[in-house]
Amino acid sequence: MTTANEQTVFSFEGKHAEMISPDIAAEGIRIAKEIFARNEADPLACAAAVEKMESDELLTREEALLCLVWDEAEEAAFKKVTLGWLSRDVDIKLKVAADA
Repeated sequence: MTTANEQTVFSFEGKHAEMISPDIAAEGIRIAKEIFARNEADPLACAAAVEKMESDELLTREEALLCLVWDEAEEAAFKKVTLGWLSRDVDIKLKVAADA
């Protein structure tokens, strides 16, 4: 697995993403970045592997592992940004993109 690229832009998207304060979003992103770094995984490679999986394409072993890292990072970020919310029925997803 490769290390995270400093040029990666992190954000949240979804119907309820506008409810996240900038400070809380930064905390969620920090947590996600820590998980990618701990696993020496490039967030963009993880996102590409998840996209491939969602398209029902066959994954390599490394891509499958990248999907697991993505799931861990997204879940941790989601829990951080929605901590204290009364409803867990929210549409918020972690998003990464290369800095243009």
